[in-house]
Amino acid sequence: MKSIKLILCLMLSFIFSQGALDQYDIPEYEYKTFQLSGNDLFNTFSNGDETMTTINMGATYMSTSQSPGRNCMYGLSFDYNSDSYSGTDEYGDDVDEETSDWTMTAPFAFDQYLNDTKGMFGFAEGSFGTFGGDAADGIDDTSDLFLTIGAGYGRVISARPVAQAYAIADALGIDADDDTIMAIAAVIGSFNSYESIYKDDATQQYYNDLAEAAGVTGSAMQIQKVLTSPAYNISDRFTGWNVKAGITNNYMQCDDCDDKGSMKLEANYAMPMDMDAQLTVGFVYLMDLNDAVDLSTWNSPIFSAASNALTIPEGESGDWSWTSNGGWSTMNLGATYTKDHSYNWSTSANFNYVSETFEMGFIDGYELEDNTSFSNNAMILNVSTTKAILNQMSITGSFTYMTIDGDAFDDTDPFTEISTKITYWVF
Repeated sequence: MKSIKLILCLMLSFIFSQGALDQYDIPEYEYKTFQLSGNDLFNTFSNGDETMTTINMGATYMSTSQSPGRNCMYGLSFDYNSDSYSGTDEYGDDVDEETSDWTMTAPFAFDQYLNDTKGMFGFAEGSFGTFGGDAADGIDDTSDLFLTIGAGYGRVISARPVAQAYAIADALGIDADDDTIMAIAAVIGSFNSYESIYKDDATQQYYNDLAEAAGVTGSAMQIQKVLTSPAYNISDRFTGWNVKAGITNNYMQCDDCDDKGSMKLEANYAMPMDMDAQLTVGFVYLMDLNDAVDLSTWNSPIFSAASNALTIPEGESGDWSWTSNGGWSTMNLGATYTKDHSYNWSTSANFNYVSETFEMGFIDGYELEDNTSFSNNAMILNVSTTKAILNQMSITGSFTYMTIDGDAFDDTDPFTEISTKITYWVF
C-alpha cells in the first residue's frame, strides 16, 4: 500500500508541476557564450641561473538554439600552451629549450524533425579536433572528425525560458501563477526579434516588457541582473523522451587506417519534478562494427568516467584507451537530479553505471589464438552544491564516490574525493 501511495504522489507531483512546461510546447530560444581562460596564464619561476616560464590561454565559444522544427548546437574551443626552460643540465652544459602546442575542437549537434515537432527526426552530431605545434612534429594525422549520423523518434524539450521565468519570479519575490510564468517566458523566447523591431532601444524595451509581464513596476534592472549575471544559477528544464540509433566513425582517419566505426543506441528521458527540480535519465550502448581479427583502439568509458568524476594527478592523465580485437561493446546508464533552492543556490546528484566487454588475443593470419575476455564495470556517485555570494563569487562543494570492478581491475579499492571550488567574476 505504501508503495502504491508513493507512486500516486509522484504521478500527481509530475502532473501538477508540468503546467507551464506543457503550455509552452516548443519554446524557441538561442543563446551564445564566449569564455576566455588561462589555467596558468603566465607563470615564471627562477632559481639562480635557472628560469622556467609557462603560458597557457584558451577561448571557448558555444551557440545553442531550439525551434519547433530543429535543435542546433555548435562551438569552438582553442587552447595554447608554451613552456620554456633556461639553465644547465646534469652535465653543466647550458640549456635553452622552448616548446609550444595548441589544440582546437569544434563540437556540433543538429536534429531535424520530419513533418512533426516531436516525432521522427534525423540527426548528426560529433566533433572535429586538431592539434599543432611541437607535439605535431613528424605526425601526419593531426586531425579527427568523429561523426554520428542516424534517426530517432520523440523529443526532449529544453524549456530554458520557463526556467528563467521561474528564476525571475523568485528573485522578485512574487507568487507567480502559470499565466504569469508563460507571459515572462514568451518575452524571453522572442528576444531575437527585439533588435530588428526596436533597433537601438531593443535592450531597454526587452527588460521593460519583462517587468510588465512579471507585473512588478521598476524591476527591469533587477531582471537584467538575474538574466545576465553568471552568479545566478538558472538550471535548464527538460521534459519528454526520445530514442535514436546511428553509426559513428572517424571520417578523417590516417592513410593506413580502416576503422569501420560503431553502432550507437541511445534513449533519454526528462521530467521536471517541480518548478525548481529536474530529473534526467540516459542510456547509451555502443557496439564496434570491426571484425574480430581487426585491431580496434577505442576510449574506455570507465577511464573517461574516472577522469570526469575525479581530479587526476598531474602526469597521470595519459592516453586512457584500449587496443583490442574488434567487436567490443560498452554501456552507460546515468541519472541526474538537480534542485534549485533559490536563484543563487543549486544542488545536483548524479549516478552513473558504465560497463565494457572486449577480447584481447594474438592474431595469426585469420585465426584468433589465446584470446582473453574482459568484462569491467564502474559506478560513480556525485553530489555537489553551488552557492553564489555577492553576485560576483560562487562557492562549490562536491563529494564523489567511485568503485571499479572486473577482470582488468581486480581488487581495486574505491575512490573518494571531497573538493571545494571558489569562482570570482572580475567583470
